[in-house]
Amino acid sequence: MPEVIDNVKVGAYIKDLLKKHKMTQDDLANKLNISKSAVSQNLRGKSSFDIQNLINIAKLFDTSLDDLLNTKSSEDEEVISEYKKVVNKSLDVFKSTKLENLIIDQPDLYGKVLVDYIIESKNIEMFKYLDDNDVSFVDEKYHRACQLYLDTIIFMLENDISEPFKYIEKYKILNKTFLIKDDTYKLKLWGLLNQDKYESIVEKIFLYKPQLFDKKRIFSRDIDLGYLSKTDAINVIAQYKLLKVFEVFLKTSYKDSQFLYIINTFKSYGFIEGLTLYLDRKFNEEISWLKKVSIDVQKGFIEIIDLKNINLIDIFIEKKLYTDLTKIVEAMIRNDLVETSVKLIREFHDELNFRKIGESAIKYSIHVILDELIPHMNQNDLDYLLSVVDTENTTMIIYLIEQGARIDEKYYNLTTFKKINNIIDFFIRKEK
Repeated sequence: MPEVIDNVKVGAYIKDLLKKHKMTQDDLANKLNISKSAVSQNLRGKSSFDIQNLINIAKLFDTSLDDLLNTKSSEDEEVISEYKKVVNKSLDVFKSTKLENLIIDQPDLYGKVLVDYIIESKNIEMFKYLDDNDVSFVDEKYHRACQLYLDTIIFMLENDISEPFKYIEKYKILNKTFLIKDDTYKLKLWGLLNQDKYESIVEKIFLYKPQLFDKKRIFSRDIDLGYLSKTDAINVIAQYKLLKVFEVFLKTSYKDSQFLYIINTFKSYGFIEGLTLYLDRKFNEEISWLKKVSIDVQKGFIEIIDLKNINLIDIFIEKKLYTDLTKIVEAMIRNDLVETSVKLIREFHDELNFRKIGESAIKYSIHVILDELIPHMNQNDLDYLLSVVDTENTTMIIYLIEQGARIDEKYYNLTTFKKINNIIDFFIRKEK
């Protein structure tokens, strides 16, 4: 299984499937409920379909994710093995053999065990027979055992075969955790779990409590680390935009202390839908813990502003997820969110520090915001703003003077005289 998916090869394979089934890119876009331009970009390998769309494409063309992601090598097609011969025969081959005498977990000359060939041939009936009778698929000492368990889990999820959790448990015990390092396996498995029908499996993973251990055995290999740490769970949810999995996480594992980590992680992966769900589900009313972690709340809001997503900003404002609205408006000005800044000044002018906001508006030369602020400012405020204008910003100096600002003696310093000289020079040049 490759660690990196080749988007160009995947796109070319899907193009072949479209041609084979006499479908257009428009047809595929309609089936997936995405834009034609997104389909075009993905088919050219410029970007990649998200995992849910890959699953839907596989179902649409009655193929597997393995085939879709081109994870099989050409060598696989040339392999001739005793195991493969068995798979090509009927299930009666197994039924005529006593289960205790059935040994299928040892690798053949090609490093494969029987379940490899069963999965490749999609022989569900044969798989179910062996699984129902608890036949060992792989010797856990074999170096591919973890990979085989992942292949088995994915095969069962793709084909709605019951009880895949026992192999999730086997993988976790062997790997010490359910953390999957290979990105392709992680993408496929969690993408499949991101469905309503597998909610109970995800719940088991998140609800599991690691067994307590003796402090003397802290370096023992037998320590139970659980399935996933909270941070690992948040990372995989954000990386693959697993909305259904996130809903389960919120119900089973969420702690208020994870607020800022969720905000930062979801922001870094651009998981806007997850952020919206999080704010809607967890902040329907004023929450007491906000006062305890007000610094995190404020930081979280400022992180959201960097995304320039007005809908998320509105949710933060509506639910009062902030501690200092002045700093919020300043952050919006830095991000050129002028219209939203003006809206907040109009609605919450009683909560704002006009001088600080005015300084930000002057720094970025945004007259529209100053126009909104000045009616709420007194003479001292105007004089102060004039004192902080850069000496070279003659246009802003003149604007503030026109609004009634004066050069007050309490703000006199060296820059004051430079400003006066620049203004005089400006008008002299203008007259010429």
